[in-house]
Amino acid sequence: QALAEARALHTRQRPLRHRLAALQGQIFPKQKRQAQLQAAIARHHQEQAQYTQRLADKRLSYKTKAQELADVRTICEQEARIKDLESQRAHLQSGQPCPLCGSTTHPAIAAYQALELSANQTRRDALEKEVKTLAEEGAALRGQLDALTQQLQRDESEAQSLLQEEQALTEEWQTLCATLGVQLQPQEDLAGWLTAAEEHEQQLDQLSQRHALQTQIAAHTEQVARFTAQIAQRQASLTADLAQYTLSLPAPEDEASWLNERADEAKIWQQRQTEFADLQTQIDRLAPLLETLPQTDTADSDDDVPLDNWRQAHDECVSLQSQLQTLQEQTTQEQQRAAEAIAHFDAALKNSPFDSQATFLAALLDEETVTRLEKQQQTLESQLQQAKALSAQSAQALADHQQQPPAGLDPTCTAEQLVQRLAQLAQQLRENTTRQGEIRQQIKQDADNRQRQRALMAEMKQASQQVEDWGYLNALIGSKEGDKFRKFAQGLTLDNLVWLANHQLTRLHGRYLLQRKASDALELEVVDTWQADAVRDTRTLSGGESFLVSLALALALSDLVSHKTRIDSLFLDEGFGTLDSETLDAALDALDALNASGKTIGVISHVEAMKERIPVQIKVKKINGLGYSKLDKAFAVE
Repeated sequence: QALAEARALHTRQRPLRHRLAALQGQIFPKQKRQAQLQAAIARHHQEQAQYTQRLADKRLSYKTKAQELADVRTICEQEARIKDLESQRAHLQSGQPCPLCGSTTHPAIAAYQALELSANQTRRDALEKEVKTLAEEGAALRGQLDALTQQLQRDESEAQSLLQEEQALTEEWQTLCATLGVQLQPQEDLAGWLTAAEEHEQQLDQLSQRHALQTQIAAHTEQVARFTAQIAQRQASLTADLAQYTLSLPAPEDEASWLNERADEAKIWQQRQTEFADLQTQIDRLAPLLETLPQTDTADSDDDVPLDNWRQAHDECVSLQSQLQTLQEQTTQEQQRAAEAIAHFDAALKNSPFDSQATFLAALLDEETVTRLEKQQQTLESQLQQAKALSAQSAQALADHQQQPPAGLDPTCTAEQLVQRLAQLAQQLRENTTRQGEIRQQIKQDADNRQRQRALMAEMKQASQQVEDWGYLNALIGSKEGDKFRKFAQGLTLDNLVWLANHQLTRLHGRYLLQRKASDALELEVVDTWQADAVRDTRTLSGGESFLVSLALALALSDLVSHKTRIDSLFLDEGFGTLDSETLDAALDALDALNASGKTIGVISHVEAMKERIPVQIKVKKINGLGYSKLDKAFAVE
């Protein structure tokens, strides 16, 4: 019963053990991921603090540089305004009143003339670049900080979810351990424990099967003994009964032939009984005829029956009488033997536990049951032989095992020493199992790291492809502000403008042509066709040359936008005073040609030669103060 209860307990605990192993497979990865998340969260917090401090420093630097830039811009604007008044200061004379303030002394003229704008402008440009760089770096830091904060939130959310799942799995683990009656931790290696439990369960199964087999063998042995006793008792009874008929039981191997002989004898007896009945009938039929036969045989008998028939009947009757006598004797003997057998049977029946012949016949086994019992007996005998052989093999294996002790075992060791040694080996086995679990965990962690590394390499490869794509777009478009693409588009427009301007320059003066500089900058340079196409910077042009180039560009610009907006009027303010007479004539010829094409040309100039070439004039007179003029009285509206 204890064995059955232990086996049933192990059977009930089997799914619990499997569930425990499954839980370990779920808990350990979550614990590992939790540790990784905690390390990542700590690292993210540290990086967040660093990014926050760097962003604060960038903001402080940006504010400082922005304020400095604002101050420098103010200075540059003031210097530019001062520089713009240079032409007015050139007309100031000592003792003459200033048209702006009316002062007759001008002490700051020399200082203003020595004023240089390049230093503060260079400083302003450098500060603008520095402020722009600080703004871009601050935006990048802000983006990195936001991305880091989002990643930190995702990691914390995942860590919280993992913690809840791990707590639920740990509670289930503890419940299963309490149900199984063991104390195990999820970090321990369950392979040894599960193997020992499975081996214990297998041993219980083997013991249970062995116990069941032993019980079955005992039951069969008892049944065989009972059947053997019954068979012996019946054999004794049959031997006694058969002895009365001068018969004896055959040997077990001759039982079948003996029974067949007795069955044949019974059939012969029944056949003779039938023949006896037939002969008796014939005798009864022929007896009256026998009495009517004559005492002597005469050939001339007066009877109607032929003599031969009577002789045949007589012979047959004699033969039948002889057979009848023989059968009567046999019948008498058989009847005597039957009577004796019945008497012996009745005597044996009285001494038996059976009440009557019907009870005895009812207790007899039928042929099917006898056959089944014989087969069962043979099976039990075979199992008994197998059990004896297995027992002999086990005894021999035990003897061989005892004759071959393990290597390194001292034969003089006592049982206590062996138990102590076994405990040491068990402890060493547990340590090896634990170490094996640690190594397996390291291998699994290495595999996970390799998997993550492969995934990271795949992401890096994909990111590299994206970087190449964005780099190609960057090469096409430029920066995020679109400067490069805008310059490219402006360059196309500038090329068209240069072509139109060169067309105008050819009409104005055939010496100069414009072209773009080889660099990407939107700058122009002048080609002097009279000096073997020498290339010059536009800043090296004289006043008259600059006027011609500016006029050509203005005319080209009007032609460039003419497809959208028609420009019918053109005003030129000054610049004619810097032209020599020949160039002035060429410029005026070009203006006449424009006027002839339907455009209205307005010229603002103080050059006397212009007055002769331009019939329609509006005269203005300069008054005191900068930027103030008035029309001549002839043009005044009363």
